[in-house]
Formats: sequence, structure tokens, C-alpha cells
Amino acid sequence: MMKNFYDSNSQSEILERIFDLNLDLLCIIDINGQFFKVNIAWENVLGYSPDELIKKDLIDFVHPHDLDATSFALKELIPHNDNLTFSNRFRSKNGDYRYIEWNFHRYGDFIYVAAKDITQKKRNETARKEARTLLGSKNQQSDIGSDSPVRQKVLIVDDSLLNTKLLEQALMENFDILIANSGKEALAIANSNDPPDIILLDIMMPEMDGYEVCEYLQLDPHTKDIPVIFVTALSEAESEEHGLKIGAIDYITKPFSIPIVKAKIKNHLALKYYQDILKINTDVDQLTNIANRRRFDEMFSIEIKKAKRMGSFLSVLMLDIDHFKFYNDTYGHLEGDECLRKVAFAIKNTLKRPGDFAARWGGEEFTCLLPDTDRLGAAKVCEKLRISIMDLGIAHKSSPVYKDITVSIGVITSDPSEDGCYESLLKHADAALYQAKDSGRNRVNIWNQ
Repeated sequence: MMKNFYDSNSQSEILERIFDLNLDLLCIIDINGQFFKVNIAWENVLGYSPDELIKKDLIDFVHPHDLDATSFALKELIPHNDNLTFSNRFRSKNGDYRYIEWNFHRYGDFIYVAAKDITQKKRNETARKEARTLLGSKNQQSDIGSDSPVRQKVLIVDDSLLNTKLLEQALMENFDILIANSGKEALAIANSNDPPDIILLDIMMPEMDGYEVCEYLQLDPHTKDIPVIFVTALSEAESEEHGLKIGAIDYITKPFSIPIVKAKIKNHLALKYYQDILKINTDVDQLTNIANRRRFDEMFSIEIKKAKRMGSFLSVLMLDIDHFKFYNDTYGHLEGDECLRKVAFAIKNTLKRPGDFAARWGGEEFTCLLPDTDRLGAAKVCEKLRISIMDLGIAHKSSPVYKDITVSIGVITSDPSEDGCYESLLKHADAALYQAKDSGRNRVNIWNQ
């Protein structure tokens, strides 16, 4: 007798076969985020065999900058949403981070996940944004939002499905639309690696109202510059004043006029676009085209807070071009400027991880931040930097150290068990640098805690 195609054993075999052959990253995780089952696509895309992932926590592979948003999604959003889509950066087996888009479906105590690698898409989008910025600084665009090469993203936050649908239908022709039906979901989207360009935020929502969401956004350095427009039925001047005081840029009252909504979004996005260009100009060292001292101070403060919260290592590097004054005296300041540009490029190109950060400290000095990097890892990076700069082969005939340009490097790594150590990192990195110079230059010196 022919076996029934629909019996349970047959169904199970077919599902297993589909699971194994699917090109998407399929997996099942428990409610705590631990891998329970994965398909072979993970090995093809990220290098991990199923055995290397099963019983591991998803959060352990997430980029440090995406940890907060991912933890928030796993702990706060999934328990209250049957379906959830978001993206983050996930570490591959070779150490590179890949952009992954996750589609979570909760079913009882397990979460069924279909994910895909969107790294190339993100790189293309970043390239288009950079091109748009370059064009925007030369040619002022008259219609930001509809004519820009990259469609800007509008996040609509409202617990009313009718309101979100009305706004989505009205705006989807000109913008990419993101939807959140609660304040917590809105914060997760805003904190992701693909945040919105503007937020339309309802005030009256259960659990977390719009005012509270706006205050959270203003407290986070990554989200404080996202424009927020309150969408509300409240019309009292006192309510409007309170919203503007806590960081909103405008109000739209219900029932809303679609032409007015479109006009306000367009105007505020145009303003944000040019503010972003201005911010880029104020954050970048104009000679070397890497981050400047101002931007370093901002990032240093952010990374210290993250390291404290996560109890993780943070390494700080200070680099100085050896006998650069002799170089300028011998070759002239124009050649000196070109030397600084080449060294800056070598530093930036040597730092491979997305979270690593390089800046020009001033003169011939540079500095780097290496989040989640212990002392041994930092020492390896320093040596790579020293060699890569020597390999530039920039002749320095007046140097008593070497025939080509070299650098001295000082490095300090935080001790996560000592909370107060983070504030002294810069001082100790600078002291380590001077020890490297005093002991002969063209070397790495690790600060001894």
C-alpha cells in the first residue's frame, strides 16, 4: 500500500528538507535568544556550522554598537509581538561583521527566524548617501525627499492601525515607510543600524506615551538628532509647548491634512539634510579627511559609557609620526601635509572592524579607539599600524630612526573590574606614547597598569 503523503512522518521529512535546502538563514531560537536549530545556509553565508551555533546566544555575535537595540528587541518587543522585523550587524566566523535582516515569528516558547544577508545592499546605500552628500555640498538640491538618490525613511509611531495606514498610503510614494505601534518598538527601530530620517510620533499611546519616547530619543547620542514631529489630537498651547521643550521640532494635529503633513516632512527633512552636511564638515579633519578632535571627544564619551555598561574592554591608542618637524624642515609643509594624508589613510585602512575609530588628534598625532578589544588584541593592532605606515615607504632622510616615515604608538586597555579606570585612559595612553618615544621611537609601548 502506498504511503500517505500527508502522514506526520512524511510531513516532518519534507519540512526538514525544505529547512536544509533554503538559501535564507533559517533558525529556531528560544525566548532567551539561544540557538536551538539552524540550517546549512549559516555555514555558507557566515561560516558557522550548525554545531558551532546551537546552544549559543544570538546576542553574543552582535556588533557592540547594536547590542542595546538587539537586547531591547529580544527582551521587550518579541514577548509582546508575534512578528518582528529588524536588522543589525552579526559577526561572521572570520571576524567580519555582516548586516543581517531578521524576521522573527514567535510561537509559544520558541521563535522561528528567517534572516538574510543585506550587507551589499547596505554598502550600496552608504555609497549613494556619500555621493548625495558630495553632490549636496556643491549643488543645492531643490527637492530633498523626492529627488535625492536615496529615499529617506519616515517612521510612523501610533497605536491606531487606521492612522498608520492613512499616513503610510499618503507618504509611501515619496519615502520609505517604517511602522511602530508602540513606544518601545519605535525606540528599537530608532536605535537600530538603519534608523529613520524623521519620526511622526503620536502622543497618546498606552504603556509609553509620545513625550516619554521623545525624552528617551533626546538622551541617546545616536538618536538625539532625528527630527520628531508630534501627531496629536491635543490642541492646548501648553501641551505643544511641553513637546517642543523636550525636543520635538513641530506638531501636526488630528484630523490631519495630508498636504500639510507632506509639506512639513519635506521642509524638516531638507533642513536635516543640510544640517547633516554641516555636521560632517565639523566632525571631519579637513586635511586628512578622517575624524577630528571634536568627533573623537564625542566617540570617546560614548564608548566609555558602553564599556562601563557592558563591563567590556576599551583600548585607546595614541600615535605620533617620528621626527615630523625634521620632515617639514627637509621637504616643506606641502609635502608634510601630503605625508599626514597618507598616514591617516593607512591608519583608517588598517582598522578593519566597523566599531574601530580613528581621528587626528592634532599636528602629527593621531588616536584610535578599539571597543571590546583586550590588551593582546590592541597590541596586535598597534603592530599592524606601525608596519603599515612603514610600508608606505615615505622617504625621511633627516630621520635618525629610519630611512622612511615611522610612528611611535602608546596604548592602554581598560580594566573592566575597575570602574574608575576609563577616565584615565587618555592620560595613560599619552604617557605610554612618550615612553615609546623616549625608548627609541618606531615602536609600540603598552601602558603597565
